[in-house]
Amino acid sequence: MPAENKTEEVENEKDSVADRKEIKKIEEKISEKVLIDVPFSSQAPLGKWDAYHQEACEETSLIMLKYYLDGKRLSPEIAEKEIQSLIAYQIKKFGEYEDSDMGELVAIAEDFYGIKNLKVIYDFEKEDLKKYLSLGRPIIIPAAGRLLGNPNFKSPGPLYHNLVLTGYEGEDIITNDPGTRKGEEYRYKADVLYDAIHDFPGNIREIEKGRKAMIIIE
Repeated sequence: MPAENKTEEVENEKDSVADRKEIKKIEEKISEKVLIDVPFSSQAPLGKWDAYHQEACEETSLIMLKYYLDGKRLSPEIAEKEIQSLIAYQIKKFGEYEDSDMGELVAIAEDFYGIKNLKVIYDFEKEDLKKYLSLGRPIIIPAAGRLLGNPNFKSPGPLYHNLVLTGYEGEDIITNDPGTRKGEEYRYKADVLYDAIHDFPGNIREIEKGRKAMIIIE
């Protein structure tokens, strides 16, 4: 293994240990139910599921989080304008906009929107989703979309998908899932959602090899 890869592996392990320690520091009482009021939009807010919008789950998840942080409403027209702006920005800066991993999405959030209090947590446990949601802060997660089993997705579903977690009740995780117009407060079983969480590993055909990752608000 090249020396630079070993160094990167060591750094990733250090990050994972630090993240686990941070999770353990969260001692707030876990409520039976949490629901955070996050504005919703599908990734095709005007109903046009073309090639651009089929790839816009990351952008739409970030937009929902941005409008939550700003305390603003999110109409379909506003969401469409934001999606187009984010796509144009990424194409100009990177030459493409598809399949951002969580680290890249945090960097886009800071560069494009000026959001500086987002952080990626890696290699967490299922219970940690509720711990963070209990703080009243939504979460963005990456997923192997077909493992979610959402019947509202156009079959067979997206290989890679992003969505916003907005709460929980019992064994259900409540989400704003931009992959369907029926995605507002859409519920997944916690086991199903957790098993589907995989960050983009660089090759969409190897999505199930991606690490557990989530974007939190610090």
